[in-house]
Amino acid sequence: MKKRINLLNLVFFVPAVILSFAVWNDYKQDVARVEDRLQTVEGLFYLDGGSKVISLTDGSDGMDAILYDAATHQEVTTIHLRSNIHNQFVGTYQKGNLVIATTDDSSGLQLNVIGPGGHVEELVKGTLEFDGFLTSAVHHWNGRMLVGGETANDTYVVGEVKDGVFQTAYLNEDTGLPARPTSISEVMGSFNDSRAVPLYELDLKDGSTAYVSGLLNAQHKAAIRISPVGGSGFDAEDLAEQQFAALAGVDPARLWRTESGEPKQVRTYDAVKGNWGNVVKTPAPVYQAAVFPLNDRETLIFGSTAKDERKGQVTGYLYDRQTRSFTDLSQPLSSLEPEDVSSGTLSFFKETGDATLYFTDAEKSAGWLNVKGGTLTRMTGETLQTWQIAEGADRISWTSFAHYLKRGNALVINWAIWLLIPLVLFGGLGLLIRIMTARQKKFTAEGTIVQGTVTRLQETGTYVNEQPMIRFDIRFEDEGMMKETSIKKVASYLHAPRVGDPVLISYNRKKNRAVFVTGDDLPQTAPEVIRDAVLTRIDSYGKAGRGEALLLHFDSGGQTYAIPVVQANGFAYRTGDKADLMQIGGVTRLYNYNRTRDTRGADPLTLEGEVIRIEHIPVEIVNRQLMLFELLLSHGDQRSRKVNSQFVPVRLPVAVGAVIPVSVNKAEYEQELRLLQGKQGSANVTAVQFDGTVGERPFARITATRNGISYRIEQSIEPVYGVEVGDDLWIAYDDETREAVIVQYASA
Repeated sequence: MKKRINLLNLVFFVPAVILSFAVWNDYKQDVARVEDRLQTVEGLFYLDGGSKVISLTDGSDGMDAILYDAATHQEVTTIHLRSNIHNQFVGTYQKGNLVIATTDDSSGLQLNVIGPGGHVEELVKGTLEFDGFLTSAVHHWNGRMLVGGETANDTYVVGEVKDGVFQTAYLNEDTGLPARPTSISEVMGSFNDSRAVPLYELDLKDGSTAYVSGLLNAQHKAAIRISPVGGSGFDAEDLAEQQFAALAGVDPARLWRTESGEPKQVRTYDAVKGNWGNVVKTPAPVYQAAVFPLNDRETLIFGSTAKDERKGQVTGYLYDRQTRSFTDLSQPLSSLEPEDVSSGTLSFFKETGDATLYFTDAEKSAGWLNVKGGTLTRMTGETLQTWQIAEGADRISWTSFAHYLKRGNALVINWAIWLLIPLVLFGGLGLLIRIMTARQKKFTAEGTIVQGTVTRLQETGTYVNEQPMIRFDIRFEDEGMMKETSIKKVASYLHAPRVGDPVLISYNRKKNRAVFVTGDDLPQTAPEVIRDAVLTRIDSYGKAGRGEALLLHFDSGGQTYAIPVVQANGFAYRTGDKADLMQIGGVTRLYNYNRTRDTRGADPLTLEGEVIRIEHIPVEIVNRQLMLFELLLSHGDQRSRKVNSQFVPVRLPVAVGAVIPVSVNKAEYEQELRLLQGKQGSANVTAVQFDGTVGERPFARITATRNGISYRIEQSIEPVYGVEVGDDLWIAYDDETREAVIVQYASA
């Protein structure tokens, strides 16, 4: 028996020895080719007051945004950005984060917000598509990111990212246009500071032209001016500019522009009359100047101290319109080269109240300075490429060998497998299973459990035990934003999730990674409840069935939470009222609102709901589409139907047959099941009284009369349908207790 074991050991170690030589030779070649692995830098941005650097590089199926620590040069995380072959991008800074726009041929516009710690929020994905280049449809303007284009369903739209929030305004006949649009384009000069405000031009089907402001108002709508057929295009543009500037609080008669003739100083300009004024009086003259409006309050005048920039130094002054004062930046800017003035490739960024002035240029460099004092820091793409090579990775060493193993190519994986086989066969299997199980549970516990949808499958080229390793692209919602992640897993195509299938994942925000979760992995944690949040603002988004779509803004503990709801007819949300909120999977929802009866001890019940019908309601709030679901609820061997409206992230695939979790009040649900076993029939509503909400559904006390007998209905109702006096409902009722529940609404 002992000889058999030794022979078996030898059989399995022979491939391991052969593969060891192959791995060693491949490792030595890898060290020799270290510079071939350097990634081309497409763009650079500093972040977090200069302590972080983001490098945009070519990646598989798009670009990779790699976040580095500027002090240690160590990579913090890599964020994948979908992009087409052109790898175009537009970036700006908002609320201390970097907003990056890219476009993908199959998915359309991508807007990602990247935080200093590597946290990523997806503002929009796939709702806008462009025929041309990204840079002709997306621009940064005074700290905002502006978008104009056409959606996949031939709808024209303008939008803006402001304070990290993306809002859109759809342009169609419902917005006051006399005919449907046929094309959209930007008005010349809108985004090079030649105009007071950015303008778009819409060609309409009837031959007329409409001009649209690129800035949205507080109701997220765009101002529109119609130009009659045959009118002067230039005059119409000027009139639209003046109208939209007045709405935006900009005086078109007192603009700052760079004169076209030498020595190219900044002068005042009256866009109404077309007249040039005096040179802007900076503390010292600035020649070959450029004007950079940074935000709604500050403007940078950038240029040279000499009329010939090659004979002077780079200089600049930051003007604050509120204090009407200049900040002298000539000392730190003097370290830039004269070519930075003449090239015209620099872009500057600064947020109101932040002392950091960032800049980037089209030649793949970036920098920053503190406007309150200090030196200017600048880095090129070539410098950052040196960070891509770990210390010692360019020579034979334990460090470089460890980095080689971490990259885990197919040869390394097969070598590791053949090394592990003897250990697994001779006692290591139990230990390995325990280690892997503990690691899975640890990662699951550290992450947030969310439901996602498989959007793509792709083989990686690696096989383990003749089973392919598959890359699953998962789209999911986290903290109110749509995100996408990739998970690699060895799986058979016969048993692997398909595109469109719902899956459960654990998402770790800090590491920006996710793993699949099974029922055994689920931690038993209750949703976080935020008590006594105060309703501070209500935004209306129009009719939704018999109700009204609203966006409620709650404040609690210095945080603001925005929740889309439908307000039933006869029920009213009021500012100043309090509500309990709950956070599940990073999404904030109403737990209850303004209930006179304390429901904090109510026992919630989570059920499985199978979607059997979907109705799309034409209401969209902050990238969420209102949908009405008819669900078949299951609890043990009991089943019941329920209608429930919900705001679902745009482009999140939800199909009939999908199974989703549904939270209900246990007592209310048990009462409903009991009454559904009894009699049913029509009844006329004679009285309706509301008592706050249960979740996002108003809780109603209803009196309904059938054959002269009054029945009492106490339940939450679907706000899209609503219940009003005079409605004829179909109810399930109990003749003895006079209780009833709604089976079908009058407007259903």
